Amino acid sequence: MDNIPRRSIDHGQRSSAPQSAQMAQPVPPVSVSSAPQPIRPSGEKVAKKNRRLKPLLIGLLGLIVIVGLIFGGLVVSGKFTGGTAIDSSKYQAVFLSNGQVYFGKLQNSSGEYLKLTNVFYLQTKTDPTAQNPQTTAAAGSNVELIKLGSEIHGPEDQMLISRSQVLFYENLKPDGRVSQSISNYVKK
Repeated sequence: MDNIPRRSIDHGQRSSAPQSAQMAQPVPPVSVSSAPQPIRPSGEKVAKKNRRLKPLLIGLLGLIVIVGLIFGGLVVSGKFTGGTAIDSSKYQAVFLSNGQVYFGKLQNSSGEYLKLTNVFYLQTKTDPTAQNPQTTAAAGSNVELIKLGSEIHGPEDQMLISRSQVLFYENLKPDGRVSQSISNYVKK
């Protein structure tokens, strides 16, 4: 029985060729693209190019690190605030995170504090004879500029303000109402 060729059934059709003959047929190669293959540089050229780029990349990385260290040093020392520069010839308005605003001459000091001298702040002046303080405030209360130092606890005319509490500061125009009021007070 071993010498008798066996026939296989392929999807319901009978094949007259032996099974081993069906599998031995060669498959023609299929070409996907007829485009020429790109020419690649030899390993020696690539190595030579990499040797030229390596010092350049190391130098560039070193330059970036040096610039970063210089910038970080300026920020930490307070010489670079990233915002408006303090104009020492003008007064500044300093806006704090608690809602308070102070006016005066602002200076960078070392560390985490700003120094404000010749300090003023705004205070709402209400009519003490009014029966309803809310109505008086809404009807047009007066705002006055108060010089630091006249309070009951008698502070000196300077403040050290934590940088973390400062939202922002502005240089004031010399002809603005606050600057003019401060100048008039100083002339007295």
